[in-house]
Amino acid sequence: MKIKTLFLVDLLSAISFIPASATGFVMHWAGHQYNHELWHNWALAHILSTLLFTIAIISHIYYHWGWYKSLFIVGLKNKSRVTVMLTILMLVLVFSGNIVLLRHQGPNSHFGIWHYVVGIIFFIISAGHFLKRCKILFIGLK
Repeated sequence: MKIKTLFLVDLLSAISFIPASATGFVMHWAGHQYNHELWHNWALAHILSTLLFTIAIISHIYYHWGWYKSLFIVGLKNKSRVTVMLTILMLVLVFSGNIVLLRHQGPNSHFGIWHYVVGIIFFIISAGHFLKRCKILFIGLK
């Protein structure tokens, strides 16, 4: 049962990653269009899609908690540094995204640009993380 749930959580993480990333890129583009309503609509879509992605990632971490627990016990020995980096980047994204949201900053704000750049780095590394593991995910689809 845990394997099936873990598979579904991983699948939800992969699927929810797409709109979270896409809306972030489009929202950045919309910020350069000098149309606040357009940017606002994409910002709302980004908030909703990243909320779903964050819930999926929290579930993903929950089901992989043994890996994280051993990280604190034995350190980085035989651990994926990419996974550690993704965890840190996700924390930075959540933190910076909340600052942008709570401070009601509009398009092209300092924290918004910082969040966008970290998001691009997260996107690239996450895509590699997914591609390395997608064979396992596709096996689970069968």
